[in-house]
Amino acid sequence: MKFVDISGFGHSGKGIITDTLKEFHGYQVPIHNFEFNLIRIQGGLIDLKFALVDNWSPIRSDAAIRKFTKLINRIGPKATLYSPKTLFYSNGMNYDSYFNGQFSKISKDYISSLISATYLADWPFHIIDESPLNQFINRIKGVIRYPSSMKKVFLSDPVEFNNKTNKYLNDLFNKVIQKGSSVIVTHNAFEPFNPSNGINLFENAKQIIVQRDPRDIYASLSVIKDAHIPKYEKDTNWKLKRNMLGNNIDLFIKRQVQYYRNLNTNNDNNKILRLRYEDIILNYNKTLLKIYDFLEETPMVHKRKGEFFKPELSSKNIGLWKKFPDQTEISKIENELKVYCYNEE
Repeated sequence: MKFVDISGFGHSGKGIITDTLKEFHGYQVPIHNFEFNLIRIQGGLIDLKFALVDNWSPIRSDAAIRKFTKLINRIGPKATLYSPKTLFYSNGMNYDSYFNGQFSKISKDYISSLISATYLADWPFHIIDESPLNQFINRIKGVIRYPSSMKKVFLSDPVEFNNKTNKYLNDLFNKVIQKGSSVIVTHNAFEPFNPSNGINLFENAKQIIVQRDPRDIYASLSVIKDAHIPKYEKDTNWKLKRNMLGNNIDLFIKRQVQYYRNLNTNNDNNKILRLRYEDIILNYNKTLLKIYDFLEETPMVHKRKGEFFKPELSSKNIGLWKKFPDQTEISKIENELKVYCYNEE
């Protein structure tokens, strides 16, 4: 099984790559709003690897195992009246539903495989993650000299972490891969800033990152009449998107500067392909050859070409900034982010 992740910088147009891969034979593409967050989310697989492999210590590894287990209990089950506990713990990602009811079980089996031993100890570090109420109770116990209770501590072994994680991810997606598919496409599973951290957790994964003119990103949520908006975008809450990108010009620029300042392309290799949104559209056939080569495919894989991605329609989304009503704001973006603006000449 192969994996291809599509990522961007927030409204950077990665959907045109998703639509292109829908046209590829053997590529299984999820709905546009499903993102596989398990790798990048706090307490997820990258944090787990950091604590168990990159910077192992008995404190960090024990805490990471606990946090990952807690994460599974939050993102796995769907909130339902039939299980009152889920009404308090489920956060709405509902991964059990997506992975045919198997996400929580497979994940707990995985974390168990990383634990080499458990033991009881007077372990003061657990209290850091406890609720204020429990901390208060422990403080009272200390005042009255109540005997401290021993805590269960997890001892982990970093050996075979990558192999076990590869197997875990394959086991998960084997529950959803469809007949005739050999490649799973994901959205934002790996972030664009240092993607190799996530890619290396898979046995066979690659990532395509889409970068777009920041002027058009900013203008795209206002200059709607002249833009081409796919149906799945029309159903999106645009106000929420604007808040995500920065709901004023200064905040928008600050966020974009931070995004690009924290890009680490030193670790880029043949598993990472960075593309300009504008080039995908304006140099469509040339960019397709890059994508075929990157994915180790031939044009024969492109069985449904033009069915989902239509460059002539998406071309309306290039240069939206020219129609933006406040050109002083566009000038601010050009001054601060000039190197990232697209030059059509």
